[in-house]
Amino acid sequence: MYIFEFQTNNFKSMSTLSLNTLGKILLTISLICFLAFGGCAIFAEEIFAEIPKVTGFVMLLGTLFGLFSSISMIYLKSGLQKRKRVIRTVSIIALFMLLCGAFSKFMHWAGASIEIILAIFLFVCGALPLIIIDRYEKRKGLLTGRVILLNILDLAAVFCICIGFLFKFQHWPYGSVMLYTGIIMLISSFILWNISFRKEVKLRAQVEEKLRVTLHEVEEKQREITDSISYAKRIQQALIPPMSFIHKFLPGTFVYYQPKDIVAGDFYWAEAVEDTFLIAAADCTGHGVPGAMVSVVCSNALNRSIKEFGLEDPGLILDKTRELVLETFIKGGEDIKDGMDISLASFTKAGSQTEVVWAGANNPLWYIQNGTFHEIKANKQPIGKSDFPTPFTSHRLLLNRGDQLFLFTDGYADQFGGEKGKKFRYRQMEDLLTSIRNHTPQAQLDTVKSVMDTWKGPLEQVDDICVIGITL
Repeated sequence: MYIFEFQTNNFKSMSTLSLNTLGKILLTISLICFLAFGGCAIFAEEIFAEIPKVTGFVMLLGTLFGLFSSISMIYLKSGLQKRKRVIRTVSIIALFMLLCGAFSKFMHWAGASIEIILAIFLFVCGALPLIIIDRYEKRKGLLTGRVILLNILDLAAVFCICIGFLFKFQHWPYGSVMLYTGIIMLISSFILWNISFRKEVKLRAQVEEKLRVTLHEVEEKQREITDSISYAKRIQQALIPPMSFIHKFLPGTFVYYQPKDIVAGDFYWAEAVEDTFLIAAADCTGHGVPGAMVSVVCSNALNRSIKEFGLEDPGLILDKTRELVLETFIKGGEDIKDGMDISLASFTKAGSQTEVVWAGANNPLWYIQNGTFHEIKANKQPIGKSDFPTPFTSHRLLLNRGDQLFLFTDGYADQFGGEKGKKFRYRQMEDLLTSIRNHTPQAQLDTVKSVMDTWKGPLEQVDDICVIGITL
């Protein structure tokens, strides 16, 4: 493959180099011949007079043809802008020479015919091929193989008209034949171009109609999918506890919940069992629709662990939840490794203090007690399939009024942003939460949200975000 590409590129460069080199060689030979003709006409009139008129005429035309054709050969493979500059320059020079020749002819000055001949040959041989090449490159994407033939026909038509006009003007033979031939070819080319473009327009109209129908079908499917996902969002929101329920037991609580898509793999969960209130921040595998489906399975398993099996200890709840989730996934007969990371805490009043029991799967607990920041690390295993599952550990704390706890998933710390587009990271998140420990829950929520919005900027959100702050 690499050898083929190398050979192809090498062949292209060789063809470009050969054409350019050939043009330069032709320019050199033509200049020598042209100077030789001029020298014979001026300094060796006797030798020049012995040359038959027809032979001399053919040699002169051949020399002019080679001289001006070399210009188009040299710049034929150049870039578009460079070719345009050459076309503009050559056309201006040719027009100037033609006007000078016409004026000289009108004034009956010597050399008028030579100026007109040079002007026409300069345009026909020097500029016209470059113009045709430009037209071909613009239209080759529109039509098929006819493009080359039609461009050749255009070139031949304009060539015949220009040369016929020259022959007619100079009263040379066959001028009328060449002029009329060129006009007929130009009319034929115009008709053929018109037929080709009409076919192309018809074909494009058919393609556009098919695209319009396809686009309409895609929009309908997208609308159906979006409506289905939006309805799934309503179902997922019904599984998430309202803030009024959480504030009934923990009034100093804020929840920053920001799904990446319409539905999310992250969710927060809460339940009350007699004098104990449980709350959790959970992160299921993936986000969007797959994550939302896993979140329904895990949320149902949490509810069953409490209501069906009567568990209140967070560690035991996570053990039972893992068992129920694996049981659900195994029913399908496939090896599903999806699961959930979670930070689960229970709150029970103990006189003037609050007993907090916490357990976590991969996600830690942060709490501030008497103004000092603490962290309890989670068990390094998910709620799901793992190689070496162990029972989840329950950690017990006695906290006072004003102490704070933070449950969260990894979405906040993993968000890219800032000036360098790096992750927010847990260290910066810890500093942020510590700095706002004396704020009201609403002020804490506003700060956490605004900091993330500023950090993220125009970048895409990479994961679902869930942060729960609790002030006792």
